[in-house]
Amino acid sequence: MRILFVCQHYWPEQFQTTDICEELVQRGHEVTALVGIPNYPTGIVPDEYLQGRNREQERRGVRIVRAEETQRKPGVIGLARNYWSYMRGADRRLRDLKGGYDVILAYQISPVLMAEPAMRAKRAFGAPVLLYCADIWPDAVRAMLPDRLAFLMPAVRAVSTRIYREADMIATNSRAYIDCFERVHGIERSRCRYVPQYADDSYLDMDLSAGPSGKARFMVMGNIGRLQYLRVLMEAVDLLKGRGDFELHIVGTGSAMGELEDFVGSHGLQKIVVFHGRHPVEEMPSFYRMADACVLTLHVPGAPWISSTLPSRLQGYMAAGKPVLAAIDGSAAEVIAESGCGAAVPATDSEGLAALMADFIDDRGKYEDCGERGRAYFRGNFTRGRYMDEIERLLIETAKGR
Repeated sequence: MRILFVCQHYWPEQFQTTDICEELVQRGHEVTALVGIPNYPTGIVPDEYLQGRNREQERRGVRIVRAEETQRKPGVIGLARNYWSYMRGADRRLRDLKGGYDVILAYQISPVLMAEPAMRAKRAFGAPVLLYCADIWPDAVRAMLPDRLAFLMPAVRAVSTRIYREADMIATNSRAYIDCFERVHGIERSRCRYVPQYADDSYLDMDLSAGPSGKARFMVMGNIGRLQYLRVLMEAVDLLKGRGDFELHIVGTGSAMGELEDFVGSHGLQKIVVFHGRHPVEEMPSFYRMADACVLTLHVPGAPWISSTLPSRLQGYMAAGKPVLAAIDGSAAEVIAESGCGAAVPATDSEGLAALMADFIDDRGKYEDCGERGRAYFRGNFTRGRYMDEIERLLIETAKGR
């Protein structure tokens, strides 16, 4: 098939989009990627892309067509300008494409606006669109929008609905998002498919079992931001601080670090909570070996669909073979229950999370098989090969349905 791939982010930025396009070429398809100018996440454009250079490239069989965009800058206004500029730049670049595509694959992270050029290409070239939604709107924007700008939400929702409804088929990484498409955007469930994103499987065959420890060691790894809602974990730790037989290790940084550090200081948790900061990916196995169990939290007040998504760190925990204790709702809670990799309580239930942690401390043997059950579920659901098989099948189905 001839496939037009549309997404703002691509190599040399670190996104799965690059692997997806290159794998489709490996499977015998012809892929043109309509993407932006690399500057994520710093807003700094590499020298080789300044002054209009490298606007068309080829890498591993993928033709790369780059649209002009304004560099990312901090804050809502800076991000909005970046988002808008890619959409307009990609629309202009469509004039340079000759068409003849069998199908268009719109890979939508944030913003939803990055999928709009795919809908314009659909009208220009007469090709159907498979939209892969990895970040549901308008909930995603509500999660980062200051309350003083909440009046913008009806307009954001209207734009999101228009773009989603134009897709011929939608695949998404969360079962809860399918509910959102139906209830919020009025899209029939028959047009939606659940295809969870794949995750790095390099941990699957590593021996990451924890070494001997007198205290139970709980671990959080990854971005420490607003979405992670780690306050619920801090409250659980505070409820258990009199025990003295456990530790919480946090590996990563993010916008919520100051709040967590303040909580630790004000509640006297310095001997229990250890902040390790950010470490390169090659050092992660050593932290997994330290962990007896991993903790997962996620919640955004006022954004129920984002709060119900499947965070990628759950897949990492499962691949590493670690029991998972969670305060979370939606798809992640369903996966934990289906896989048997651990246990979950509702997202804001700090007392429930404290009870789970206490149960683990008192009877680790009960959770002995959780790690291998998680790995087995990962092999059946989260591998790259399985993901690509599903995406290729849906592209063929979408192309035939035009």
